[in-house]
Amino acid sequence: KRECLCVSSLSWCWLIIRTDLHNQDKIVQNLNFTCDLFMFILMKKAHHLLHLCREGSYILGQQIWVPDAVSGFPGTRNHFGSVSQQLWCHPQAAEDAQLKQEVTRIEEERIQVLNNIEELEQKVKDLNNQMEESIREMEVEQALLEGEQDAEVTQLQRERELLEKLNEKMADLEKTNMADKSQDSEMLEVESKHFEDLEFQQLEKESRQDEEKETQTQQVLREIADYQRSTVTRKERLLTLKKQATQISQQAQREKETFMKEKNNLLLMLQRERENLSALERKYSELTGGRAFPLSPVSMKEVSKQWPIPGTYQVTCQFKASLHNYNDRNVFLSVCWKHEHVTFSLIVCASASTSNVAKLEEMERLLREAQAEKSRLLEHRERDMEMRRQALEEERKRREELEKRLQEETTRRQKLVEREVKLREKQRSQSRPLTRYLPVRKDDFDLRGHIEVAGHHPDTCYHLALTDKTCRGFLVKMGGRIRTWKKRWFVFDRSRRTLAYYADKHETKMKGVIYFQAIEEVYYDHLKNAHKSPNPSLTFSVKTHDRVYYMVAPSPEAMRIWMDVIVTGAEGYTHFLV
Repeated sequence: KRECLCVSSLSWCWLIIRTDLHNQDKIVQNLNFTCDLFMFILMKKAHHLLHLCREGSYILGQQIWVPDAVSGFPGTRNHFGSVSQQLWCHPQAAEDAQLKQEVTRIEEERIQVLNNIEELEQKVKDLNNQMEESIREMEVEQALLEGEQDAEVTQLQRERELLEKLNEKMADLEKTNMADKSQDSEMLEVESKHFEDLEFQQLEKESRQDEEKETQTQQVLREIADYQRSTVTRKERLLTLKKQATQISQQAQREKETFMKEKNNLLLMLQRERENLSALERKYSELTGGRAFPLSPVSMKEVSKQWPIPGTYQVTCQFKASLHNYNDRNVFLSVCWKHEHVTFSLIVCASASTSNVAKLEEMERLLREAQAEKSRLLEHRERDMEMRRQALEEERKRREELEKRLQEETTRRQKLVEREVKLREKQRSQSRPLTRYLPVRKDDFDLRGHIEVAGHHPDTCYHLALTDKTCRGFLVKMGGRIRTWKKRWFVFDRSRRTLAYYADKHETKMKGVIYFQAIEEVYYDHLKNAHKSPNPSLTFSVKTHDRVYYMVAPSPEAMRIWMDVIVTGAEGYTHFLV
């Protein structure tokens, strides 16, 4: 009975909680889960108590009051007091104490649940306040957004009106552009005709300039060849002079060896004469009782000439070393060696013949003459060397001046070529290539009449055959893969709308064909792009979608006629067509 009463009390608490939260179910839905969990725990406890009641011997004295959802809910404390007066239990005190503890615990849990409910209610109120504030803020933001939306709608309407005005203005501009375009087309046609005439004059002028340039180039090349031959001649002359110097050096070396042998013989003679002199002095001393020879002026001169002998020998050795080290002065050293050797020989002879004064004077005279000859030879040698040096210096200056002139001429021509290339590149980027006429697609087109009106004379040009529909003739063409130049027979046919070339004029073996639709440009080879052209001044190019054909005409007139003929079939050239 007590357990049932506890279950009834817990059920009543749960009903109170669910009833209070029923009105705020949409705000605090998360609290339902907490209440359901709490109810689940109470139901499990009630089930356990009922199971104990079925097994025990509890006797109900009175019916337990069950709360009615319709009649209301009385106070909890009074209900528990009335129930406690109606119950009676088994005399087992332990079970009563356990029941009291359980009731006390449940009451405490009830108080805690009530406190939690109050906290939750406070939180719900806070949430309601926050929601209201959020709603007010949302309304303010919505009002601001509506104001901005109205401003944007106004701006959008204004921009639409401006767009309509701009569309109308654009339509007017298109009409104006169409009128201007028509006027420009007429002006372009007039200017094209004028440009064609100027282009023809430009081609003629460039042909003359190329011829003049070729002539000047040949002249410069001849001068270069002459200077190169002169340089080779000078080099050969220098080699010859070097060989002569070597031969002179070898001859001086041989003469030096001969003089050395003579010198050694004279030294031996000098030694014998000295020994004879010593013997004579000893004999004279023995005969005269110890007196020596009197010193006459000739003897003094002889003695003074004997002293320089070691110095003379030293000078000779020095000249020998110089002769070995400086081969370019061989002649000078050989002359010096000769006169030093003469000096040495005269000294020896003077020592050997002390009693012959006349002979000594003759030797002195010979010595002076030898010195004078030596001086004369040295001066002559120096003058000769100076003249050669001046000649070589003048030749070197002349060669440097010629090289400088050649370098300046080469630089000037290179600058002219670069400037001409830049001008051509600029013209190529700004206008169409240098072609005589635009393509002609008329079926009744008279090719021969067109060429004659252009100013050419096909009758006087024997290198080609021209009719009203065809043009035939030989041209030298460069190969596509192997860059070799071969002579081919070309046939320009307006009926077949092709430019074909054959191995010979019989037109049996076709080597290739170029269709009119593939021909884009026909122009003179200004930049000399053709590889090893046989005649660059007569080379022109036919540009197609696939490659560039380089051709060489047999004459300038034939080249101009071929260019004007082929350009009438350049149907792939549509860039400048209006």
